Amino acid sequence: MRVSFALREPKKKGISAIYAALCYSNKRVIIFPGESIETNKWLNRKGVNKPKEISENNALIGKLDRAKLLYKSIYEKLQETTTGLIAPETLKKAIYDKIKPSEAATVVVQNKPILITTFFDTMIKDMQTGDRLSKDNIIIVKDTIKTYTTTLNHFKTFQVAQKKKYALTDIDQKMVDDFAKYLNMDLDLNISTSGKYLKKFTAFMNYAKKKKLITINVGTDVAAKVSRETSDSIYLTEIEIEALLSIKDFPTKAYEVVLDLFIIACKTGLRYSDISRLRLEDIVDGFIGINTKKTNASLIVPTHSIVKKILLKYPDGLPQCPTNQVFNRYIKELGKQVPELNRDFEKKFTKANKVQRKTYKRYMLITSHTARRSFVTNEILKGTPASTVMFISGHTTEKIFSTYNKATQLQKAQLLQKEWDSRGE
Repeated sequence: MRVSFALREPKKKGISAIYAALCYSNKRVIIFPGESIETNKWLNRKGVNKPKEISENNALIGKLDRAKLLYKSIYEKLQETTTGLIAPETLKKAIYDKIKPSEAATVVVQNKPILITTFFDTMIKDMQTGDRLSKDNIIIVKDTIKTYTTTLNHFKTFQVAQKKKYALTDIDQKMVDDFAKYLNMDLDLNISTSGKYLKKFTAFMNYAKKKKLITINVGTDVAAKVSRETSDSIYLTEIEIEALLSIKDFPTKAYEVVLDLFIIACKTGLRYSDISRLRLEDIVDGFIGINTKKTNASLIVPTHSIVKKILLKYPDGLPQCPTNQVFNRYIKELGKQVPELNRDFEKKFTKANKVQRKTYKRYMLITSHTARRSFVTNEILKGTPASTVMFISGHTTEKIFSTYNKATQLQKAQLLQKEWDSRGE
């Protein structure tokens, strides 16, 4: 069941009543929780309908969140005792029997503690509906939501291993440390992957605190130690990119499309999510203008001569891009044809608290994101100022940007030597 809130009179100046719409199995039930708000303090735009996140709305936001959990709890309990579809009148009566309208302002969840998995699922649904936005107040993209879903699934298997269902009130440092140990040791994830999931779990705890469902201070009373290590992911040198460009025979036309889009990404720094929806209309007077899908940042990127040459192949518009999974498989197969990409590459990573090494052929490690990493590194090696590269790539912090710059210490030393030679030193 999906629960959303809206104003009874959204265009009215002054105060309007709030109602809840409960949607399930093509049925819709309207509930009035007995709350109201000044209409100018309510956010109402496409896909978003909720109180504005301002301090004077904090108490109301908490009440509505608790009401949502109560409605879902009543619905789930009816599911356990009802055969077939729950009638809307039955659900409405069950809710109003549970709360008196005059006391709706102080509605609370049943005495039964809220399970972590229940609220985690609620948070994910809030992201899907736009009720929870990113810290920059934009809709959270599907790929990010998938990571939260995976984190929830890992927590569910953690509960099975622990033979216990945890409630929000059970969150403490020991539970978080046990979950981290489970990710690192039981699931045998490398330290960066487990760190990614612990970061999402920290965001979950912060959300529960914001909704006044837990009282712990995240980061002080309870903290998930999020460990990250510098990735040994590859980038492609200019010689390797030229070698890919020299490929003339393709199994199908789709392979050629993938290579062309990959090369465009190598010369623009755009992500797969932006390359895959790039259209000729986005290119005006030799510049690509696009709002990135992941961050909604507005970018203007010059078109490299190689990009211009590729675009001439598609006068009627760029062809449809395959899915990221297919894209990655095709570019690996193409890379296998290039001798330069059949060299060994050793990846070092931490797994189960031990440093491990594994050797791959370079083509085996190519993904759509390799292009973005290649753009950053090659431009830095050519002497383009880091600030310029950051501006074009859309990176907002030097910390994140540095993870994309794969120039080795030797290559950096060679750049300095070149500078000395040019100055006669």
